[in-house]
Amino acid sequence: MIEARKKKWFNKLFSTFVRERQVRPSFHNIYIQADDVPTPGLFLSTHSSWWDGLIMYMLNEHYLHHDTHVLMDEDGLRRFPFFRHLGAFSIKKGKLSEVRASLAYANRLLMEGKSVWLFPQGREYPQEYRPLEIGSGVTSLLSDAPVNLCAMYYAFSAHAEPIVYIRFRRHDVVSTNRRDQKHELAKALEQLYDDVRIDVINESDGYVPLFKPRRNLADWTERLFQKRRDKS
Repeated sequence: MIEARKKKWFNKLFSTFVRERQVRPSFHNIYIQADDVPTPGLFLSTHSSWWDGLIMYMLNEHYLHHDTHVLMDEDGLRRFPFFRHLGAFSIKKGKLSEVRASLAYANRLLMEGKSVWLFPQGREYPQEYRPLEIGSGVTSLLSDAPVNLCAMYYAFSAHAEPIVYIRFRRHDVVSTNRRDQKHELAKALEQLYDDVRIDVINESDGYVPLFKPRRNLADWTERLFQKRRDKS
């Protein structure tokens, strides 16, 4: 497996690039609601978009501020090795010894008080895909501590760019065997996903923006025409 090799200078440089050149130009904003305060530990997140990893990165940089590590497919990490410097470590599916090594490494990080993020669905699935299913390896990382669940929901509304809605919720696993634990976590994550969808439909005001709002082309155009209307 490939272990993480975090570098603060690279993280600072990459964070600015992602915020200003990737996320801010592509999304109107990111809105967050935390049912429970996310504490360092195991994070399980929904996975519907290529953007999820970068959104997670922005959440940690500007909201959570945890010492975060992310489990990443080994082929992807070999293609983009710089992610090691941001906290990514690898897992090679299909080879039991490699999977065990990755899970042991993740457990060590958790024991050290760090946060470990997983996208337990294994790959991107459409937001409306049901039932939500997760891999069995996640049960090897469970402890007495609650699991932090995270749902990421992408939506279009009155703005030119899409909005990302994020909701956090802690979950105490009560099942005692791994099969039931896997099913319990999948249902809990699915319920959180559905709750965010309902929030978006109902235009919930329980979310706070991650970044200060800024005007885009549509906003500037609307403002220009409003000034012209006011003068006439």
